[in-house]
Formats: sequence, C-alpha cells, structure tokens
Amino acid sequence: MKVYLSGDHKFPKRIGDNILAYYANNNVVILRKPVKRSILPQNINIKNNQPYLCALWGEMTLNIKALFADYAKIYKISTRQKRTQGVSGFSVFLYFVYRVQKRYNTLIRDMSNDFLLNILKQFNSLRKLMKESLLYRLNIRLSSQNCKFITLKKDPVLDASNMPKPAVIGELEQDIKSFEQEKFELEDDGFT
Repeated sequence: MKVYLSGDHKFPKRIGDNILAYYANNNVVILRKPVKRSILPQNINIKNNQPYLCALWGEMTLNIKALFADYAKIYKISTRQKRTQGVSGFSVFLYFVYRVQKRYNTLIRDMSNDFLLNILKQFNSLRKLMKESLLYRLNIRLSSQNCKFITLKKDPVLDASNMPKPAVIGELEQDIKSFEQEKFELEDDGFT
C-alpha cells in the first residue's frame, strides 16, 4: 500500500507489527511487512556503549547540555525534518562522541569526562565544533553558536613587571598621611 502525504506530520515508524517506510522527503509512505532480523555486531556495540554514553551525558554541565539542546532545535529547523522526534540534545551529544571516537581512535568505554571536557576546551563553541566536523554544519546561524562550553577563569599572574614599585607605594603612604593630617585639622577647627 502506498500513500501520498502533504504538509507536516509526525506519524510513527511502526503500527503494530507493520513498518511504515517514509520516502521522497517524507511525502510518500509505504507499509511494509515485518522481517525477521538477526542481531548485528553494530547493534551489540551500541547496546554495550549505552551505559557509558549515559554516564558521560550525566556528568556534563548544564551549560553544555543547553548548548547541545539549542543546536538540536536549530538542526530540526535547518534540515526541515518532518519526523522530529529523534533529534534532541542527547542525540547531538551521541553524534559528537562517535565523531570523537573516530577522530581520536579511542573507545567510548575508555573515554572519561575529563577527556571530553578537554576536547570541548580545545573547540570551545558550537561554531568551532561544526568547523572541525565534530557536528553537522547548519545553514542557519545559531544565536548561541559562539557561546563558550567552558568558561576559563584567568587568575592574575604576579611577577616583577606588574607589581607596584616601592616609589609608588611611598607616594601613596605620604598621600594617606597628608589626608589624615588635613582631616585632623578640620576636626580641630570644628568642621565634622
């Protein structure tokens, strides 16, 4: 059975045992009969990686989660997907982690929160992640694409070049003494 659709819809992929297959930019739907499938090695890998991915996602800061969620919202609009249920901040994070795995040849179970945070420090915005192809490039600009994942606090470094010089300190002490003297004289004259 073949059905032609128009307009946006959010129909499921399955109805009972039957499978709905969407084609032609989600405007054509074909009802397929169920097929017996065996478990593939990639399915086993996905199942084994799931606890590690959930643990990594749970350790991310709210700022990072919010930026991934903003990216997911714009990604839905940019790609004009009619079935938008599968795109979320977590799914964008999954794509990011799998790209990191491929680029750095590191297994997901060997990744730590510090490892991912170091990568996010290196590419500290969504724009830089898109530029390095760790995320999909978007046709629409994000309002938060230049927001930092991790804000780095810089402590002032005190060395001989930025320390106050003794001559300046002596002048400040003299100014304080003269101010106190003038204040004392004004109090003696009856001005308070």
